Amino acid sequence: MQFRILGPPDLYDEATGRSLPLNAPKTRLLLGTLLARPNAPVARETLVRELWGTAPPRQVPHTLNAHVSALRARLLRAEPDRHGAPRLTARAGGYALAVRPEESDAGRFHHLLGRARRTAARDPEGTYRTLCRSLALWRGPVLGGGPHGPACSGLTARLERVRQDTLALYFDCALRTGRHERAVPELREAVATHPLDERLHDLLMLALCRCGRGPEAIGVYQRARRRLTAVHGRTPLLTARLEQISVCSPVLTDPAAEDPRAAGPARTATGQADAPASFAPRTVLGYLTEVLSGQVLTSR
Repeated sequence: MQFRILGPPDLYDEATGRSLPLNAPKTRLLLGTLLARPNAPVARETLVRELWGTAPPRQVPHTLNAHVSALRARLLRAEPDRHGAPRLTARAGGYALAVRPEESDAGRFHHLLGRARRTAARDPEGTYRTLCRSLALWRGPVLGGGPHGPACSGLTARLERVRQDTLALYFDCALRTGRHERAVPELREAVATHPLDERLHDLLMLALCRCGRGPEAIGVYQRARRRLTAVHGRTPLLTARLEQISVCSPVLTDPAAEDPRAAGPARTATGQADAPASFAPRTVLGYLTEVLSGQVLTSR
């Protein structure tokens, strides 16, 4: 059985491929709260705060016990062979849920992400496939979204930050393996979800350039720069990407080219930037003149 929180909390029977839904919203929230600290006792006071906030019901001890009993019964029905070693037990003034990392979607996500980070530099193709598997575990917002108490809110924030970093690595590997056409719509969706993530805007610019859509890439730069400058005051990644466009860097069209933002613009034997056919200098200068309206490019 798999315990799932990367979406609405539920139980998933991997033998049958079927979800085992928890019908009561409070029971789902109870499961999510216990999974925020698997294998560790969660105090009754914490559970009450997560389930009811600052306005618990009058008979809150009995009501909490009823939800715990309902969850325990559901777990036992899902795994009848565990009657001798129940998942949910009373411990230290609270309750603990016994779950190994590989038995939860969050645990599997972290395991796959760790593997991807170890292979990203040397094997972008294998890393891309691993990241596809990790991101496929997400069925929606953590714990189904909505307002939560401190424990679940903290869990949600941590997982969403990690997912955002995972998306950047996923798109980086997609572009390094020539999947720029596929990446463009996915990147647009990611940018809409995370409008203040400069790295995602930068990768969208690169994907558009790889598709021969330079003017659109510069349009992404303009919109993102206005938004991000207002919040962060500077946009070093976007500025560097625009400089690549200005010198027709090979990295704009060749996934195997070294990124000149780290080593300086790639040069030919004559000392000029090597301009791919789809980014001829005259065309690029036209983009910059027309779209940027005379904006001066400065070196970092």
